[in-house]
Amino acid sequence: MVGIARRPVLAALLLALPLFAAPAWAAKAKPWPLTPQDKTDLGRIESYFDGLKTLTAKFLQITDNGAIARGAVFIQRPGKMRFDYAPPSPVVMVADGTLLTFHDRELNETTSLPLSSTPVAFLLRDKVRLSQDLTVTKIDRGPGVLRVSVRETDDPEQGELTIQFSEAPFRLEQWAVLDSQNRLTKVTLIEARAGDPINQRCSNSATRSSSISRWSVLIRRVGY
Repeated sequence: MVGIARRPVLAALLLALPLFAAPAWAAKAKPWPLTPQDKTDLGRIESYFDGLKTLTAKFLQITDNGAIARGAVFIQRPGKMRFDYAPPSPVVMVADGTLLTFHDRELNETTSLPLSSTPVAFLLRDKVRLSQDLTVTKIDRGPGVLRVSVRETDDPEQGELTIQFSEAPFRLEQWAVLDSQNRLTKVTLIEARAGDPINQRCSNSATRSSSISRWSVLIRRVGY
């Protein structure tokens, strides 16, 4: 039975399980054989992220066990992102450039991970490059859609991140995280807007009441 997630599994394990150092014997990720079109599309993705400074959107999060959560997301690149989950979930999640912090307002409990230890950090990099420490493992195209999957080059068993773009206009519309235990979480962006200013006072804390109230105003602006 599909349910509305009150606490969406620690925000889908902070959108990804932490990535641990690969043992010396770990096999490297198997690269996708890139065609000239693939290389062109990867260049488009890198250019898109290079030009993306802010993004605001509603989001729909679905896990493979049927749990559903909704809310609003605010991204300020590089380094910063905030997820405010809509009621009944009392959850807010903030990346401040160093940590990814999950705060349960109802329980007043906070959990943090180094931002760099989660695949979501990929979306917040100053320069997104689909090479070197990342390996492209699959490219898939559908009507008006481009999907690219990546894994850590030296530790591919830790999971896979798939980013999906619409073609007209070319923009990010979904990402999916497949963790090391093959649990899938998809986040779909709805009514995404790029380039809108984001209040700096809101972006650095998951727990301060002033930050929460200011972000609540922004949430209402995008429809929650």
